[in-house]
Amino acid sequence: MKKSLRSYLLAVLLLLSPLMAMFAVDPDGDTYLTAERLFHIARSVNKNLVCYDVNLVEGKMDTHEPLKVYWVNREERPGETNGLSFFQRKMAYGYKLVSEGDDASVCTLNAYPERELTISRHEGRYVCLMMIDGKRSILQSLYVKVNPKNPLDVEYVELRGKSVAGNQPVTERIKR
Repeated sequence: MKKSLRSYLLAVLLLLSPLMAMFAVDPDGDTYLTAERLFHIARSVNKNLVCYDVNLVEGKMDTHEPLKVYWVNREERPGETNGLSFFQRKMAYGYKLVSEGDDASVCTLNAYPERELTISRHEGRYVCLMMIDGKRSILQSLYVKVNPKNPLDVEYVELRGKSVAGNQPVTERIKR
């Protein structure tokens, strides 16, 4: 009887495994990646993303306006993109140009001007370089955890990327 019960449970698990796989997906889900994508910001309040793409003019970065910033809807109208409002550009998700050079720009995010972002070519493509956990890294995403009772109260920001030396995953949590 024990052997038949074990066989039965194994059969049920095998039948259910495709269903379980559907729920074991990447928590970031589809980020609607573009060839120009440098990084995105995800927030704890919803699944929508703020995306930062390199701004190309005839295949070369516009060093004076190096970033295209926009929303990607992943809830009501998945895949739809929208520009930022004036307030979002000026306060939360916009950026300030610090300096520009030949095919490279240095910026800061308006919401966190303490860290500089360098947009430049690395191994044949544009990337966003910054210090993450004390290592020179390629920024891939930021996750913003907000207080559920007050969405303007940021509990922490988590930077995620890959180290330039060694291509290893790098993460740093910044508490506000």
